Amino acid sequence: MAKVDLEVVQKILKSNGVDVRLAAEILNQLRDVVAEDAVEREKPAKKQMLVLVSEPEDGLPKDLTGWVVQLLEDDDPTEVSAKIVDVAKAFNESPKGQRVPVESFGDAVQSISGKLFKESDLWIKTREPVRIIPVKNSIGRRRRD
Repeated sequence: MAKVDLEVVQKILKSNGVDVRLAAEILNQLRDVVAEDAVEREKPAKKQMLVLVSEPEDGLPKDLTGWVVQLLEDDDPTEVSAKIVDVAKAFNESPKGQRVPVESFGDAVQSISGKLFKESDLWIKTREPVRIIPVKNSIGRRRRD
């Protein structure tokens, strides 16, 4: 729906010869509707980003891969992997999951619908694993004497 400024509505009502009292009543009703609409809109929840690193059974390799996940700011980041496992178990119990079950963490992140993760307050930002490159935090600037 197109948004129209109340001043424009007032000018149109005035130019069409609408009674001043009726125009004022219409404008007040419009202001009330706009105020209610503003109250109904909630601010989106703040979220934090997290990188989950894939750790094979034989330990961390030099070539790291992982997934970027977003969760609510108040949620505990240490519980993210457990939430993903719970979503995977729920998916495997569904008819589609019984036909094509997910067996690994990577399968779960890549093939389960975002809708199921959203119900657990998780948002998967990268379906495909991304490479993770460790870097030194220092830029290496020289000190002036």
